Amino acid sequence: MTAIILINWNGADDTIACLDSLDKAAGEFVVVVADNGSTDDSLSRIKDYSSHLSIKVDVVDLEKNWGFAVGNNRAISNAAKYNPDAYMLLNNDTEVEPDFLVKIEDYRKCHPEVKVLGPLIKYWYDRDKIWSCGGELVFGSRKAYFKDMDASVLNASELSVSFISGCALYADASLLNPDGNLLTERFFFGEEDFEFAHRMKQKGEKMVILTDSVIYHKVGSSAKKMSSRAKLGRDYLYYLGRLIVVREYYNPFSTALIRLLSRRRCLHYFIQDGLDKKRARKVVARLMYDAGKKDGINYDDFRSIVIDGSFFDNI
Repeated sequence: MTAIILINWNGADDTIACLDSLDKAAGEFVVVVADNGSTDDSLSRIKDYSSHLSIKVDVVDLEKNWGFAVGNNRAISNAAKYNPDAYMLLNNDTEVEPDFLVKIEDYRKCHPEVKVLGPLIKYWYDRDKIWSCGGELVFGSRKAYFKDMDASVLNASELSVSFISGCALYADASLLNPDGNLLTERFFFGEEDFEFAHRMKQKGEKMVILTDSVIYHKVGSSAKKMSSRAKLGRDYLYYLGRLIVVREYYNPFSTALIRLLSRRRCLHYFIQDGLDKKRARKVVARLMYDAGKKDGINYDDFRSIVIDGSFFDNI
């Protein structure tokens, strides 16, 4: 039996649509929806809607916004009472094909040695186009397979990968840490799946994407509405998290080389986000300093960097 984990934060419409698609899905599973301290009526709406579904849904009130990793880990802790064989992390802004889970379960029966899997994720607004089908860890970064390509290019039912997006991540229960967590809690938001991929690689765990297991992701609309300051914060946080993970899993020489290569990429992105070259270089320098000193990204970091952008005022 699989425990499917959804995290909600002020997103009842998406969560309800996801639950509706899961209600039509085959397989043996329970759903745990963890509400990350929504400030709207999400919690009551989701509780009311889920009570009329045929599937088992637990709605957990986390009372505050713990972020992606802690929210998932707390939902997993709640789901442990069902003694599931595996956990499926699923973004609340996804909808699933009815057979997406049984495709994974059937594969596991034949390949029990593969403990981490993911479905093919297509765009909700363009259902022939691939949003994510995993990828490969490549020297401090990751190379996405078939990103933004038509799904017709896929000619295999399974892909061996070393990275799977946290948007839809299936993990055997045996992979939980001794504390019962699946994801590192050092990052409030972003790069948890990047750290997870490195940890699984270190353990020698195999990862597979099943291309005939399909879900759809409503990605893109919110990003288009982001201000240039918010995009700057997003890019800064993205690379900060990545370089912190690199420092943990690479030797000092490789870490230094990856940081050097990242400088040019970051400069390019920060200029695209609206900074002039002089200011962008200062932000890159601060990024490299933080990446060498910080061990994680907490809520205060997230708020000052992404939400209000005050972090950048004194750089």
